[in-house]
Amino acid sequence: MVPEVFRVWLVSREIDGFAGAGGLKDVVRGLADSLIAMNYDVTVIIPRYGFIDKGRQLYKVEVPLGKNTHYVDISETELSGIKIHLLDAPCFSSKTDIYNYTKTDAPNPENIGKGHFDANDMNVLFQAAAILDIIKNGISPDVIHGHDGHTGLLPLYMKKFGESTGFFKHTGVLVTIHNAGTAYQQILGDLSTASELTGIAAEELKDCLLDSRVNPLIAAGVFGHVNTVSPGYARELLSGTDTFSGSLGAAYKSAGIKLKGIYNGINPDLWLNKPFLALGSKKNRRRELSRIIEKEIFRGIYHSAGKPNPEVPWIVFHGRLTQQKGVDAILDLPVDLEGFAGKFNFIFYGQGEGAIVEKLHQRAKVSSDWFFFEGYNRDFTVQLIASASFVVVPSMWEPCGQIDMIGQLLGAVPIVRSVGGLKKVHHRINGFKYSSKNRQGLLKNLKMSLNWEWKKQGRVSLMRRRAENVIYGRRIWRKILIRGYLPLYRKAQRDNRHYRCSS
Repeated sequence: MVPEVFRVWLVSREIDGFAGAGGLKDVVRGLADSLIAMNYDVTVIIPRYGFIDKGRQLYKVEVPLGKNTHYVDISETELSGIKIHLLDAPCFSSKTDIYNYTKTDAPNPENIGKGHFDANDMNVLFQAAAILDIIKNGISPDVIHGHDGHTGLLPLYMKKFGESTGFFKHTGVLVTIHNAGTAYQQILGDLSTASELTGIAAEELKDCLLDSRVNPLIAAGVFGHVNTVSPGYARELLSGTDTFSGSLGAAYKSAGIKLKGIYNGINPDLWLNKPFLALGSKKNRRRELSRIIEKEIFRGIYHSAGKPNPEVPWIVFHGRLTQQKGVDAILDLPVDLEGFAGKFNFIFYGQGEGAIVEKLHQRAKVSSDWFFFEGYNRDFTVQLIASASFVVVPSMWEPCGQIDMIGQLLGAVPIVRSVGGLKKVHHRINGFKYSSKNRQGLLKNLKMSLNWEWKKQGRVSLMRRRAENVIYGRRIWRKILIRGYLPLYRKAQRDNRHYRCSS
């Protein structure tokens, strides 16, 4: 008899509070917090990057990968009641950013802001060591929940290291696809290269090929269970209308792999800065944040120049600075929004690709109404979004969308491109939404929203109330878990393909 799900291990390259680059950190933190609040036993495994302090030493695991053997130290720490296991190896601890080189660790200046050369080695060692950590811990989990292509090989390592003892006989494995863009699939190369890198037999990996290369997300679907982060994105992948994910969706459809879409949730307690929100109006919040910015900048934030004007509406873009997020669509806009009569400030905030970062610094230098804050700081994030009138999300593709929900919670009305998970925003009801095929849609909706903020504040206030009601009525993590993830955990546990394939 399969036991009820109780013990859950989350495996991720990010978690808010320790290591974050994009929305993934918020999802993993929200899942962990909410599972604990519902009395589940939760442990999160992440790499110990160079900016994370070591925890309490637990043990060392020996990780055989192909011709090489690695030794990974496992230490434990805690984050608001969440057990965190830190995997420590030179390829992790030498990095001062999660995915890209920085001035501190780049081999050459031209590598600053670019992805790590050894990304595949890092991902493979992370997954293998995570499974050996769980085995060494000694108690079989009910579910292992991996996040993104960095964890697609988990079911194969469960087979490789747990098959002889039956350690994972009653353990389900689920991998959530947060972004299926080809650059995010963590593709490993041809069969021979991947087998040598992973230490997994080519005979096993041949079922994981996509376009003649070993793809971890195929492995996750064949030997485990997969889901993605919105029903809309799942439909786009399986129908082939998403052109950024290559042939992944077609491969899933051909193999009969189910891909359920479950919206990400949000934990309001992580985002509600009550003293700051108590300032009341947007203008009061903007004035207070402007005063703080003038006095001292937040830790981890680099401010280009100038001070936003607290007397005018703020439009904020916040997210990873990548091509996917549609930053170029904003930069292509006329600086004055084609002669818009009202005043406004446009604020970019985030970190990411070096070329985009440089463009944003340049825009902030040449326009007194456009600003750029580089980096990440949670307190600054909350105060900036709570001060903003609008958050803009012009993504080329967007699996779920987190910033639109944070905006709705904090009163910054989202302006979104109608793709993937952003389709959950209802136009002129709890946000603004424009067609992905309408080239003028972003400009038109920016001008409309600003016009309403200046002249139809009652209408915008109603949108803000509706948006907040949606968050508490549908989007909090407890409801997402009950309706979405807990049934999927039970399904993964009942149908543990990694174990059946071993038998």
